[in-house]
Amino acid sequence: MPPATPKNVLTINFGGIGDEILFLPALKQLRQALPQSKVTLLLEPRSKSVEQVTDLIDATITFDIKKRPLLPKDLWQLLSLIRAGSYDLVISSGSSPQVAALLFLSGIPVRVGYGSNALARLLLTHPVALKREQYAGNMYHDLIAGLYGYLQLPFPPHQSQIPQVTVKEESRAAMQALLKETGTSGDTIVLLHPGTSTMAVQKGIIKTWPTEHWLALIEKLAAVPAADCDKNIRVILAGGPDDKEVIAALEAALDRREGGRPGNFVSFAGKTRGLSDLAALIDLSQVMVCVDSAPMHLAVGLHKKTVALFGPTEPEKLIPQSPDFAVLADRPEAGSSPPRSLLDGLGVRLQPDIVYRSVLDLLKAK
Repeated sequence: MPPATPKNVLTINFGGIGDEILFLPALKQLRQALPQSKVTLLLEPRSKSVEQVTDLIDATITFDIKKRPLLPKDLWQLLSLIRAGSYDLVISSGSSPQVAALLFLSGIPVRVGYGSNALARLLLTHPVALKREQYAGNMYHDLIAGLYGYLQLPFPPHQSQIPQVTVKEESRAAMQALLKETGTSGDTIVLLHPGTSTMAVQKGIIKTWPTEHWLALIEKLAAVPAADCDKNIRVILAGGPDDKEVIAALEAALDRREGGRPGNFVSFAGKTRGLSDLAALIDLSQVMVCVDSAPMHLAVGLHKKTVALFGPTEPEKLIPQSPDFAVLADRPEAGSSPPRSLLDGLGVRLQPDIVYRSVLDLLKAK
């Protein structure tokens, strides 16, 4: 007898915006398997805006799992929130024993998650192997194997799961109008986004690139020899509320520069009204330069040519291999003395010239 088709599905993925974008391939596969089902995503309040760049979610609910201290009454509130949804099936990316216990206590009959511990393998109805040493989009996508197991369907063959980001037409129109207003329409746009997540900084994972290096890159892009690139390059700086400090430092450095800001530079910092506008601006650009951040994952989800600068995080887990993505990783030289740590709080120490050359290489590529 075939299993009952779940009509009301809960997915749980706590993390930042980048984590939610990386979760999109799993949601896409879920939609293909259950096209008529309602899909709800439980996530952190800081990441709710992901619903602006995807049509794979019917509803979102939020819970602040990072609250400290997280008291028993808070966990009871989370359990009540889940139980109130009367879900037929849950798929969760949490891998701790506590997550497995929470799902069991929720009363949801079909429970899919990572069987990474004995309690999870006991309490989940369809545990899935957790394979951390791969691109995170693939890791999350593996969860859907549990759903296919429940549905008694063959799981699709493995392939790289690149997220698919959707751009709203109203955001595209707003960004096109802004480009026209600033005289950058029709130019070859190199978009710079120097920001990184506040949560990463709080954890001591410093992924920023120094202000003087961003400044040097802008100066190089302002004086590209015709022999290197025959395109009319415009450099656009982007950033949101979380990036105020790094943007302010960079704009101040540009204003102190002899001759002021380059003629081919314009700042759109603070002019994107949300994640949807940023996605549209990225989509309208030719190349994106950024550190490991949510904007990087947006660029990947838009299949945009990207120069991604990595320091303390692992590129192979956070960005898929593609000719469109130039991954530049700051790594200690073998045998260096004294050895340096990537968690020393100094951020990414890649030199501007290698970033500049990578931008030109992507612009020349077909």
